Amino acid sequence: MSYDVVVIGDVFYDIMTSPLESYPDKDTQVGVEFLTSLGGQAGNCAAACASLGLKTALICKVGRDELSTLLLSVLESYGVECLASVSERFKTPGITVSIAFRDGSRTMLSYRGANLDFQPEDINYDVLKRAKFVMRAGHWNTPSLFAANKKILEFARRECGVPTALDIGWSAYLGWGEDARNSVLSLLPETTFLFVNERELKALTGLSDVKECVRKLLEWGCENVILHLGERGSAWLSKDLKVHVEAFRVGVRRPTGAGDAFNAGFIFAVLKGKSLEECLRFANACGAAHIQKVMDYPTLEEVKTLLRLGEAVLS
Repeated sequence: MSYDVVVIGDVFYDIMTSPLESYPDKDTQVGVEFLTSLGGQAGNCAAACASLGLKTALICKVGRDELSTLLLSVLESYGVECLASVSERFKTPGITVSIAFRDGSRTMLSYRGANLDFQPEDINYDVLKRAKFVMRAGHWNTPSLFAANKKILEFARRECGVPTALDIGWSAYLGWGEDARNSVLSLLPETTFLFVNERELKALTGLSDVKECVRKLLEWGCENVILHLGERGSAWLSKDLKVHVEAFRVGVRRPTGAGDAFNAGFIFAVLKGKSLEECLRFANACGAAHIQKVMDYPTLEEVKTLLRLGEAVLS
């Protein structure tokens, strides 16, 4: 089987609160609703890609318990082919408790579980040969893959001739010291698209000005920087261009995973040969459609509906 996209990275079991106005004080009890779902940058992106109709494979590592079985079942229900190795060291998958807020932000408490045991030998390079796009997600949650990351991206881009993407997220465990930053910077020459937000951008480069941050990343070998700007939309930046597209205004019901849904929408649009602005607009719509859903991932029809509504407002 050939795949539109192969996603490599982390899988989590997410426990999310309904949006709160502010962070609770200590020694207080707050009434909330809890939602449980598939999580992890790679898990979310793979499910969102499949929900849009892309033939999607996910290479990941899970535990040996019921939660791991459940996560694989959920992924498969969306149409993801799960190429999952089972950890002998960790019984459980990654688990995250996400406290959501009404402004779209969230605080995340995470245990990485079996993701910590994701090893270079778990990567099936024959699968990469059958991909049209390779996405590496959840960098910090899978540190045992640090030594193999460059080989993975280099193989996909140079041996297979397909676009590569990297979404690192926030370095909550290693901080942003020189070794941690170098684990990302060494990958940039093999990265077609780097997904990053402004906070991650500044921490990665050690600079405070966004334009200088982007210039540095391009200078270090990254081909395209795709900037998540939250309620301000998104931007596509490279040496020869700068495109910015405004966000869709929707109610916030589930902020967790919106960036991963954006990434899936971007990958979908790139594979469909859309223009730069169309890629960003479709990705924005995908992220917005995810935010206003309580469960599940955006379908292609839901994203198209949001795009039509947005065009009606603009006109």
